[in-house]
Amino acid sequence: MTNRVLILAVAMSCVASAVLAQAQETMLLPPKVLVITREVVKPGKGAAHQKWEAGYPAALAKAHWPVPYIGMTALTGEPRALYLTGYDSMAAWEADTQATDKNAALSAQMDVLSTKDGDFLSEYRTGVFTYLPELSYHADTIPVAGLRYFRIYTLHIKPGHGSHFTEVRKTILAAHQKAGLSDQYAIFHILAGGPSDTYLIFVPMKSLAEQDEYDTIHGAAYKQALGADGQKSLDDFQAQGVESSETNIFKFIPQMSYPRKEWMAADKFWASQAASMSKIPAKAIAKKEAVKQ
Repeated sequence: MTNRVLILAVAMSCVASAVLAQAQETMLLPPKVLVITREVVKPGKGAAHQKWEAGYPAALAKAHWPVPYIGMTALTGEPRALYLTGYDSMAAWEADTQATDKNAALSAQMDVLSTKDGDFLSEYRTGVFTYLPELSYHADTIPVAGLRYFRIYTLHIKPGHGSHFTEVRKTILAAHQKAGLSDQYAIFHILAGGPSDTYLIFVPMKSLAEQDEYDTIHGAAYKQALGADGQKSLDDFQAQGVESSETNIFKFIPQMSYPRKEWMAADKFWASQAASMSKIPAKAIAKKEAVKQ
């Protein structure tokens, strides 16, 4: 084989490997149903709370539980933690809950963890949201590897402006598509557990430096694609249809998460959770079981 042929063969092999790796890349796909548990942490209890939370994924790992979740803490706003669990349907959420209740060992561990967890918290609530793929942008092409944050835009719409919101978001989506913007976002609408007409927009970020690039990304090309009429519709909606809005940034915490095995394989960041998932407050659980008996 000549050097030229050898070089060509090596190059083709590298290209094939790159294509295969890209095809096998693990993605963080938005679920059809998103259950969000929100915990507001008491002042000065953040570190202790985070350490205690590691017990939940440890208990689930021991039970070989199939449903993962992401735990994260707020970098902005009040001190709080969010836990994101995705399902294919409400029925799937119900099945997961019922299976947990029927598993005596897991239920006992969860009871112990939840009792102590209350010492760290000043507020606890759960909300259920549904995914709106028709309003989201490239939300199914978000690689797990390197992802560290979510910027969450919370929007409360005035009564009667739901269709107005949909119309405006379709205008924004069309402008993103026309301009070929590099950002990504997933939009969810509340189903239960909070004020009606609440929408959440999740923007994944690998680094906070991406926030610095926001104005650049949404610069001339985006404004041109949006057009004068599009900008006017956005301004009108902001003035007429928005009750309130807030943007916050949340950081992923592996020790507070129960990641999928493929996430841990794709990113060492999640793999660091493997060690902590072996730690369960065994003495406390044994003590509670002894009292039961």
